[in-house]
Amino acid sequence: MKHIFKLQNRFINFNIYALSLTLLMVSCDLEEEVTSFRTDDNFYQDQEELNRGVIASYSSLYDVMEVEWNITELRSDNTFTNPDRSPESDAPRFTLDRLTVDTNNSINQAYYANCYKTIALANRIIANIDVAVDEDLRNQYEGEAKFLRALMHFNLTRLYGSIVIVDRVLIGEEGFQLSRRPQSEVYPFIIQDLEDAIALLPEQYDDSEFGRATAIAARTILGKVHLTNPNRDLEAAITQLEYVRDRGINDLITDYDNLFEPGDELNNEVIFSVRYEQGLIGLGSPFPNFFAPLQSDGNVVFGNGDGLNVPTEDISDLYLTNDLRKPSSMADSYIATNGTEIFNKHVTKYNSAFNALDDGDVDWPVTRFADVLLMLSEAYIDARGISEALIELNKVRARAGLTDLLEADVNSSFAFKLALENERRLEFAFENHRFFDLLRTNRALTVINEHFTTEFAYNNPDNPDLDASPISDFQLLLPIPQREIDLNPNLAQNIGY
Repeated sequence: MKHIFKLQNRFINFNIYALSLTLLMVSCDLEEEVTSFRTDDNFYQDQEELNRGVIASYSSLYDVMEVEWNITELRSDNTFTNPDRSPESDAPRFTLDRLTVDTNNSINQAYYANCYKTIALANRIIANIDVAVDEDLRNQYEGEAKFLRALMHFNLTRLYGSIVIVDRVLIGEEGFQLSRRPQSEVYPFIIQDLEDAIALLPEQYDDSEFGRATAIAARTILGKVHLTNPNRDLEAAITQLEYVRDRGINDLITDYDNLFEPGDELNNEVIFSVRYEQGLIGLGSPFPNFFAPLQSDGNVVFGNGDGLNVPTEDISDLYLTNDLRKPSSMADSYIATNGTEIFNKHVTKYNSAFNALDDGDVDWPVTRFADVLLMLSEAYIDARGISEALIELNKVRARAGLTDLLEADVNSSFAFKLALENERRLEFAFENHRFFDLLRTNRALTVINEHFTTEFAYNNPDNPDLDASPISDFQLLLPIPQREIDLNPNLAQNIGY
């Protein structure tokens, strides 16, 4: 059995929809996903209730993560949706895969709403923080809420550009009067929330609280924010990331495979993750079934697979033969019941033994120590040169069983950045990093258009209806869901939609 916090977290998630309908009013329509709260000032009556509210905020991440891979991994060159699925019934996913999403895409709508639901839950914690009588817990709960609020705003602004900043409990019709704010305002807001979280949160917990946000997690995300901000601040990123690297709390674990083994989550590489627990009805991870091959008939995971997120030929071929990460991340085939080898690529990273559909047990890491090292490498190449950047990169390569890269192998800044891009792609394959990485480095348009030209899934002469066309810059941003604009005309649409 896993630790108490994880079980509490999942229990609250089981009741999240009832809680949401109690707490939140949405766009004049109870079927709308939650984006603002009712106006009662004393929803939480005491410290224990406030803690349950914090746990509910974490639980809302399950709704976020259930959708996020569709708009990150699937929109990158890492994966595609199995073309044998119905292009009609799966139209929202097929259009995301080809970056031709329209303003009524249901998956896009769900992600947008789920992020703002998490923000709304976090804002309710902050508004009621004074019911916590213990100063340390009061600081912790406020820090956790600000961490989650910052993380959601960060993801939203990377995917939608200018966004609505929701920094408080919204009263009455106030939510229908807000407008999108430029990134020049969004990023300072995110940075302030993360700096507050660093000051308020402990750097670590005992094992029973593993999974809660820490000051180390806030520093790690803040480092990434400084690297991503259009007003990029390399030294600020380096300050945060070097602190995490040198603090001694986190490190690379020896075996990459153990990162994704049930029961091994209490390791010091994981900095923040979304946690899953099998055996409690409806509370496990759905990703093993989502990602297993279509019609694999229980030969990969319990039950059938959906083939929703298939690794590309390109990423499979990118792994070197001796790269220890590939068998822990994906497989090129599986063995059918009759003993035949079926060549059908699939993600294995989240697989575990379970005996109910959508009831996997493997956590989804949001960030881990390898991310810290490779972000430092990214910052060093522009701030300090190739020599220092290689040190951090090679630490990650060594754990993967690969030889060190030498300066002669990457003798220009551009060559190094391409090597780092590939290293991040393989290290964090299918963890929702790739699309964000390509956006951050301004490589998304080039890489995705090449992907559409070279990947067989988009160039199958027997299935020309599923071909992909070159994209334009505007398609890198998602559209604001039309339903949100219908409810709030102050929300301008992204250019091109």
